[in-house]
Amino acid sequence: MRRFVGAIVLIARELSFAPRVSARSRVLSSDALAPIAAVVDVASLILASAVASVFYRYYANAALASPSGSPGVGGAAALLFVLAARPLGLYRFQALVAPMRRFGQIALALAASLLILNFMFYLLKVGSEYSRLTMVVFAALAAVFAPTGRVAVGAAARAGIRSGAVRGRRVVALGDAAEMDSLSSSDLLRFGIDEVTRIVLAGGAEDGALSESDRDRVAHALRASRELGAIEFALLMPWGRECERDEVSRLLRASPLPVRLYADRKIRAAMLRQKGRGLDPYFSIKIQREPLDKWERLIKRASDVVLAAGALVVLSPLLLATAILIKLDSRGPVVFRQRRCGFDDREFVIFKFRTMTVLEDGDRIVQTQRDDERVTRIGRILRRASIDELPQLFNVLRGDMSLVGPRPHAIAHDDQYKAAIDNYALRHHVKPGLTGAAQVAGLRGETRDLALMERRVERDLWYINNWSLTLDLKIMAQTCVALLRDDAY
Repeated sequence: MRRFVGAIVLIARELSFAPRVSARSRVLSSDALAPIAAVVDVASLILASAVASVFYRYYANAALASPSGSPGVGGAAALLFVLAARPLGLYRFQALVAPMRRFGQIALALAASLLILNFMFYLLKVGSEYSRLTMVVFAALAAVFAPTGRVAVGAAARAGIRSGAVRGRRVVALGDAAEMDSLSSSDLLRFGIDEVTRIVLAGGAEDGALSESDRDRVAHALRASRELGAIEFALLMPWGRECERDEVSRLLRASPLPVRLYADRKIRAAMLRQKGRGLDPYFSIKIQREPLDKWERLIKRASDVVLAAGALVVLSPLLLATAILIKLDSRGPVVFRQRRCGFDDREFVIFKFRTMTVLEDGDRIVQTQRDDERVTRIGRILRRASIDELPQLFNVLRGDMSLVGPRPHAIAHDDQYKAAIDNYALRHHVKPGLTGAAQVAGLRGETRDLALMERRVERDLWYINNWSLTLDLKIMAQTCVALLRDDAY
């Protein structure tokens, strides 16, 4: 174990490795209200079930009701209620902030969940285990507890909004000046969004296309989203300007952030005139989704951390031996650092064992060629076995990279390929990987011509569009086989 720890410490010092602690805001996002409301709903129904059981057992002096079974009944009812409430929009921001307007829908979801629960008891022939009076009392209490819990969540949410403790999703807003001016801060919160900046498009081109100045504004929006930590783009523009909207959406594909189109003034006004018909004027349509949703990102990150940490422990003797051999073989640092372009076009410093006599990281970088004289003696062995890539396990732990994803390129090469290949920027919609689908398909090493890079990009985009944990594990297994081939230099 001491050898393992010693190897990790030695490499970590060479990398100047330190976990990066991002500044976390104390502000609660509006997206967090939905899971909080779901927890309150579940707790309310379980509590109603428990109180009903206790009431029947002690006040009706009956022995049929079982207190131990009440949490199960309440839990089953709560699960059914959450499933029924979600399609009714009861977990949307507007419904959570103003629950009194949705009492009818809450009652509908509650009635449906209780009817389904009793029907399940009938089918499973377990209804005799629960007193009918207990179920009646449970239904009555649930009709009080569930709305009360929602009122409490709504009151807390409104208080948080007034104090600034609850904010909408951080968005970069783009669109028409008149549309943006028609929305107040409270209107934006009804949409569940909080502007970090707004980019006003001039529009008005005769052919309906974006002007060159508006294209520059969209490019500025892309940069601002990275600098300000936005999680979404909000399009606030008249729905009739389809050509401009489509072009803005196409330009925003360079970012992995989702893009939502929000209801314009005319649509909001028309829907507000239809009061009492259950129409929500503060709705939006997601016209571009993120490549991986929250759960997929969580699963991928968890697997990265567990597998990378395990690999560092297992491979620590190899890391230590490699560091010593590099020091004995030639002058220079053990670890080579180079700027690479990562997720959402953000720069990061990649770590590799040094295998060459040069440490290029400028505007012009010469790719390694077969029999390259710059490669050291030990470097040829490391490159052939891909051992030089192992320090990138630290990049994975830092969050710069993933175990599987499109391989990151040097900044100089990245700029070159962006200008030459249309969909190249889409590779940055996920974190770069230590290995990838293109690499296990044999598309690794020097790219002598543009066609070869286009094939690599095509394979990377296929991976992004078809991601799954199973696919990641498959690529990792294929990587182990690919390392046996003698095609690296």
